[in-house]
Amino acid sequence: AAAGKLNILAGGSDELIARVQPLLDLLGQKTWRFGDAPEQANAVKLACNLTLACAIEATGEGAALAGAHGVPAAHFVDLITSTLFAGSPVYKGYGGMIAEARYSPAGFKLSLGQKDVRLAVEAGRAKNLPLAFGDALQGVLKEAVDAGDADLDLAALGKNAARRGGLV
Repeated sequence: AAAGKLNILAGGSDELIARVQPLLDLLGQKTWRFGDAPEQANAVKLACNLTLACAIEATGEGAALAGAHGVPAAHFVDLITSTLFAGSPVYKGYGGMIAEARYSPAGFKLSLGQKDVRLAVEAGRAKNLPLAFGDALQGVLKEAVDAGDADLDLAALGKNAARRGGLV
């Protein structure tokens, strides 16, 4: 925020957004408009956080699968960040953390990811929209928190996946 590099998700009337746009420009590099109601932008933010958590869990599980077969996590992460997900800051950043088992200091605590996934699932339920990955991820996040990983970075989902397979 201090560097003005945030992506701002905004919902509200054109008049309201226009009035606060100079402030939003100080905070962010771009303002993304999502409807006339603030809760629409909130729903998109929850959808983004759910997608992020799913990507991290998938990377962790993929690294654990490779590791269970004797392939270093770093080799798996190098492959997916050079091919399937080349250029993706999510896979490169979080994948690198998983490959190096580097979970602290936390940039975004696992407990905060747990809260965001819970809120996303609740938002889905409020609209009669089941979120199967969200439901599954809630269980995985609870497992990680119960194992003592709450204050580690969300990338510790990779540690949790490896732990389930007895790899750590």
